Amino acid sequence: MTTEQEQGQERLINQKEFRAILSTYNITQAQAAELIATETGQKVGTRKVRTWLADPEIPSSRGCPSWALTALKRVTENLTPANIKDS
Repeated sequence: MTTEQEQGQERLINQKEFRAILSTYNITQAQAAELIATETGQKVGTRKVRTWLADPEIPSSRGCPSWALTALKRVTENLTPANIKDS
């Protein structure tokens, strides 16, 4: 069982990795939502992605789930920044 502190650390790490992927591939929040939804078959919208990237102190923020981060990593692993830029 993880402690609250460990969960907070995981949340920050996931958020940092998610932001890094968006930055590296010049992916917008809307594009990230579409890529994750396509990869997982789950309903993911821009608003949900925005909550994952929000400052943890903001009441509407949510932790980025590992499944979403894994899906984004999977769809970007064979891309170069130029592949996504003009999508």
